[in-house]
Amino acid sequence: MGISVSGRTVLITGAAMGMGRLYAERAVRGGAAHVVLWDRNADALEATAADLRAMGAGAVHPRALDVSSLEEVTAAAAETMAEIAVPDVLINNAGIVRGKYFWEHDPGADIDAVMQVNAVAPMQITRAFLPAMIARRTPARILNVASASGTLSVPKMSVYTASKWAVIGWSDSLRLELNESGNGHVQVTTLIPSYI
Repeated sequence: MGISVSGRTVLITGAAMGMGRLYAERAVRGGAAHVVLWDRNADALEATAADLRAMGAGAVHPRALDVSSLEEVTAAAAETMAEIAVPDVLINNAGIVRGKYFWEHDPGADIDAVMQVNAVAPMQITRAFLPAMIARRTPARILNVASASGTLSVPKMSVYTASKWAVIGWSDSLRLELNESGNGHVQVTTLIPSYI
């Protein structure tokens, strides 16, 4: 089942630049009624929002937040559902990379940060929206952006690779759970891009 974004609500994390911005531009071109942009870089986020509005976007809703903070995610998700809508398309795109030998990683600034942003945040964000997405009983899509690094071992990328392996395993398990529980109207896609 494909899902059109025309007239619908799309939420993108890591939306200020790179792939996230491309997803947002595509949502605007596809006629989305609401494009919700989450990113921690407030300046880049506002610039992207302005550019999207200039493209003729329906309604663009930028929100600066740290997706690794459960408190911020919970508050932003509740606000989004109360003031805008439950997302029809949720794109878990935010990610960070730390490239060095494993023993050179700082336990907090590298290991914890990468695992929190890349692996835990998509779970927490999806968990915040999924009950409402299920309850609506209308077609919806969750797109989890992993990486080819999540399918093979890469020197000097051990923590990043671990985080993306986690995303792939969780994302595919979630897809199976939704289908098994009779909630297949919410579909899960795992994107595994190569080097970008």
